[in-house]
Amino acid sequence: MIGVHQKYTGDQPGLEYKSPTYGAPPAFELAQLKMDPPRTPPVSSRLARGTESRGRATDGAPAMHSSSRCQQFHWIAQGREDGSPIDPTTSSPWVNRAATRIYVFAITIITVSALALMVDVFYKETGVLSVRQKTIGVVLVLFAVYTQTLLRAEHVYHTKMTQSGCKPINTYRNNPLGIPFLLESGKALKANRFLQLRAEQLQIWGRTFQTRLFPETAMTIITDDPDNLKTILSTRFEDWIIPEQRIKGFLPVLGSHSIFTTNGPEWQHSRAMLRPAFVRDQISDLECFDKHIKKLTKRIPRDGTRFDLQAMFAMLTIDSISDFMFGRSTDVLGTAAERDVKFGTWFDASIVKIAWRARLGWVTQVLPDSEFNKYAQFVHRYVDELVEARKGYLSTNPNTSEGRRYVFLDELLRAGEPDEVIRSQLLSIFLAGRDTTTSVLTYMFLKLSQRPEVVGRIRNEIRDLGVVDPTWEQLKNLKYLNWVVKESLRLNPPVPSNAREAIRDTILPRGGGSDGKSPIFIPKGSVCRYGVWTMQRRHDLYGDDAHDFRPERWESLKVGFEYLPFNGGPRICIGQQFALTQMAMVAFRLLQAFKYIERKDERPPVLKVAINSSLLHGCWVSMTPA
Repeated sequence: MIGVHQKYTGDQPGLEYKSPTYGAPPAFELAQLKMDPPRTPPVSSRLARGTESRGRATDGAPAMHSSSRCQQFHWIAQGREDGSPIDPTTSSPWVNRAATRIYVFAITIITVSALALMVDVFYKETGVLSVRQKTIGVVLVLFAVYTQTLLRAEHVYHTKMTQSGCKPINTYRNNPLGIPFLLESGKALKANRFLQLRAEQLQIWGRTFQTRLFPETAMTIITDDPDNLKTILSTRFEDWIIPEQRIKGFLPVLGSHSIFTTNGPEWQHSRAMLRPAFVRDQISDLECFDKHIKKLTKRIPRDGTRFDLQAMFAMLTIDSISDFMFGRSTDVLGTAAERDVKFGTWFDASIVKIAWRARLGWVTQVLPDSEFNKYAQFVHRYVDELVEARKGYLSTNPNTSEGRRYVFLDELLRAGEPDEVIRSQLLSIFLAGRDTTTSVLTYMFLKLSQRPEVVGRIRNEIRDLGVVDPTWEQLKNLKYLNWVVKESLRLNPPVPSNAREAIRDTILPRGGGSDGKSPIFIPKGSVCRYGVWTMQRRHDLYGDDAHDFRPERWESLKVGFEYLPFNGGPRICIGQQFALTQMAMVAFRLLQAFKYIERKDERPPVLKVAINSSLLHGCWVSMTPA
């Protein structure tokens, strides 16, 4: 099996959902929580030692722990002038009483001034104050109210933190409003180096730190600690939900019945509807995949002409997933109609918009976006028309042989679900099934174009199998090929970062104290953003060659929650085996037909992050027939 982990038993019997495990469950005994952790060397010292062996990232991106970049942040990491480490028990502006008193005094002065202006606004004659003065008064009052709310929230937080025996957590740049964090994140997204920035932040401020995203008053936790991820996704799964901000970002396209926009019983119902599509009988039927892969193989130039393999993979996945869902392929690799091509293009454009809305929150959601609405409306019309056409087809051809081939839409229609629910489920599978596979396949073949010896080993394994058309069992037993797939998923997880929101006060096992090893208190309403991409490249988890593409590591590597390409716990990706099978089959067919892959692009590879990651400039290669 391509990803062997412990089974998650919450789903119906007969379906293998794999849920990673990571050691023993975290202990929350009060006596353990109150232990005083040992102090560690200064952060700047640890950074200096860590950069000696890291080198550059092998995928062309800047090394995320490079010494030059760390020097830019040296003033942050240094903490105090004597070189001692940043200690959240003293550095936080809310814990430091003197700083808090000054801050409260300043806000009180602002509040009094603002109230004086407001009195003028409401009790003086019209025209005495200018519009600018009135606006300033209103803004100051709102800011004062926000700040007082923030101060009270911090007071409640520290009271509960002390009562629970937890330790304080580092605050990003000691900034209570999180404005530098927002500005840096926005610039990094625009420059296509968001993942590198996040890795630098986690290296400097610890594997778990907090910030706030103005104007929210709730905490935002940033982490890539496997113990914390296990707690969020599995051990205390019931304490966490999909954040409201993400739901609002997805709603216009996916609707309110998607597994990506629901929590609790609604999510359980949506997942139950999707589950039959991914049982072993459907996954092991390779015929649906194979016919589209063969079309892809025929379209690849044999004369050494360079082409964009990422674009080819995008066409392959839209054809195969639409065939699986609708019983009708878009046939972009063949003779697609203009409307089918437009659907793929506009769906992709809407996903980019969704990613910005989910990351930037209320700013993008309160501003009108007619272009986004246009994309969403067309996508909905396209799917609705396919649903109606399928209804008509089944009513006039109830006993056709086509009806005996599994089509996901047919199962939804037989269940009698409303059209709006059917559309939500179809688009959810389309989103998960298409972009995930395209992202990983593109990255995998980028690495293969740089590693001819890996291509040779896979081809030898295919030759030794001695079959032209492999079965599902034979495919999953190709050991080295599956190592290559797993290594591609490690270095380029299809969803590089994710988030959850706490629905009640809870605790995470790591991130507190001067060494970051003590438990931290998480108040209700806090959002935890966890980095899969950064975690799966950590040197302390994967060794000094963590940035290198080395499939052989999987011969002995045992992983748990430090390897989450498909998430983990009850919300583990329902279609992971579907995706893994498709990736392995594509690699099998292409390396069966071609013996060399050569990269034909002088530009360094740059990862572009939306919901999934992709290569900004595509994947330009040439391939030599076998």
